[in-house]
Amino acid sequence: MQPSSFVNWIALLEADEAFLLLVAPVAIIAAIGALLSRAVFGSMIATSSTVGTTKAGAAAEIYAVVLGFIILFGFEQFHVTKQDVLLEATLLDRLYSEAQALGEQGEPLEDAVMAYVGDVLVIDWPLQSAGRSEGLVTPGVIALEREVRARAVKSSAFEGFRLNNMYDQIMQLRTKRLSAAPDGVVANAIFQVLAVGIVLSVVTGWFVRGPSILVHMALSAMISGAVVFLMILSAQLLYPFSGTVAVSSAPFKILMQTQGN
Repeated sequence: MQPSSFVNWIALLEADEAFLLLVAPVAIIAAIGALLSRAVFGSMIATSSTVGTTKAGAAAEIYAVVLGFIILFGFEQFHVTKQDVLLEATLLDRLYSEAQALGEQGEPLEDAVMAYVGDVLVIDWPLQSAGRSEGLVTPGVIALEREVRARAVKSSAFEGFRLNNMYDQIMQLRTKRLSAAPDGVVANAIFQVLAVGIVLSVVTGWFVRGPSILVHMALSAMISGAVVFLMILSAQLLYPFSGTVAVSSAPFKILMQTQGN
């Protein structure tokens, strides 16, 4: 499925793909650029190395703060999303148990819960991985609401309130799950920040002279490569259902396996 943004495409990359497509090319460009800058601007860098180092350090510190905020926000968002997924699956399990306790009268509600779980696994999850799940309404959602409301009407006031409240909590958690990834506008802004970071990580090392050509090239390559790795990590954390660093659908799969049979 087509990713919703370039940041989501980065988040979907496997480790080896990310290394070959992003990390290695940027590191090679940084190393070659360091060699060329010494050859072309060697004398200028030697006489103004203090100024160059200061400017490069200031630019690197500013970007490090920005990238640090993105990664910290991504970690927090990832952790909250994982908790929400577990809680949503737990509430669905409780609702299914409530339906089972009703015997034959609860069978339509049992089927509706399983239909909802099936839609989460078959419809929601692939779209979430591509960052394209906002505002999604599935047949399982409609069936679950219909059966919960119908069961609540036939129950006592307290039981009806409890069932409706459980359903409302599930829908709130579903909304948070579907909106966990950034929308297109935010994703484009994040991509611009990451693109600027790639340029900074490559260029700043060119104008800070090292003790030797080989050391200069190696440091430029390693620093730029490390920055790109951090960018990839930030992209994966901002899209919590994409790539190798992703929230698992295991709670819903377990629910389907244990209660759906």
